[in-house]
Amino acid sequence: MSDNFFNEKYLNIVQKVKPYLENLDTEINNHFNQYDNDRNEILPIIKEFLANKGKRIRPVVIFLVLKALNRDIKPGHYKIAMSNELIHNATLIHDDIIDCSLIRRGKNTLNFNYDSKLAVLAGDYLLAEVLEILSDIESKEIRKIYSNALSYLINGELNQYFHRFKILTIADYIEKSKNKTARLFEAGIVSAYLFESNDKQNLENIRDFALNFGIAFQIYNDLENLNSEDKLNEDIQNGDYSAPVIFYAQEKCPQKTCRLDNSTLILKQLKKTSAIEKTKELIKIYITRAIENLSFIEDNLYKQTLIELCQLYITEKNDG
Repeated sequence: MSDNFFNEKYLNIVQKVKPYLENLDTEINNHFNQYDNDRNEILPIIKEFLANKGKRIRPVVIFLVLKALNRDIKPGHYKIAMSNELIHNATLIHDDIIDCSLIRRGKNTLNFNYDSKLAVLAGDYLLAEVLEILSDIESKEIRKIYSNALSYLINGELNQYFHRFKILTIADYIEKSKNKTARLFEAGIVSAYLFESNDKQNLENIRDFALNFGIAFQIYNDLENLNSEDKLNEDIQNGDYSAPVIFYAQEKCPQKTCRLDNSTLILKQLKKTSAIEKTKELIKIYITRAIENLSFIEDNLYKQTLIELCQLYITEKNDG
């Protein structure tokens, strides 16, 4: 799928919840503006980093799910969405340090512009702010959900570190993707569902949707990284093998004796194997499950938009 096609379709989806995203931006700005007089050194750095927005897929999905359920968006929902965004951005900062990345969203990383020490502290600062934000939410259950999500995330990172340069099974790769990525989707979507609501009848469907969508999202991102030889080379050099590389290794060297140290050669050979098609099929499995998890919701504009978002990750579109 071409980047232009994806971005165009995604922007159309975002328009459905644009007012809520704008309110979220205001909430984030207001939160950090309260510190203007006593945190002058770090705040400009944090604000500049947060201003360079990504796709904001996590709050987009949170707001779409709430609207599909015909829920009103309440102040607590913005705190939940904010927590997700800040945790996500903190992990990006820390990932850039671990991976020695120089570019993030088209701009220099914090560890490039400053150093790793400052970048570590900036990521930690964002996580500390999440604790303060969540302290305003009275639900002990929601705070526990986020505590568990961070535990999964950190253990996922540790697992990845201790298994560097090892060719994982696809099952192990899925578990890693669930912990590193899908658990944060789960925390945000489930917490938003539970906030000021006693309705737990469809909690498992909501939880499963979040996990299935989050896993598919991570696999899709790993597949998209094949379009950037620099990113693929970064992953290869760090010994972090994604689904396409795992499928490639399984096909090219079933005895696990091949050397995965030449990203140019791997990319050239990988495209001659079934690795890409197998990765696309894997995405389709989890997207199909995610859509099935939404079946309990009555048909409406926002449910259809959620389904369109899911289908966007499995739609084939030629550039020609």
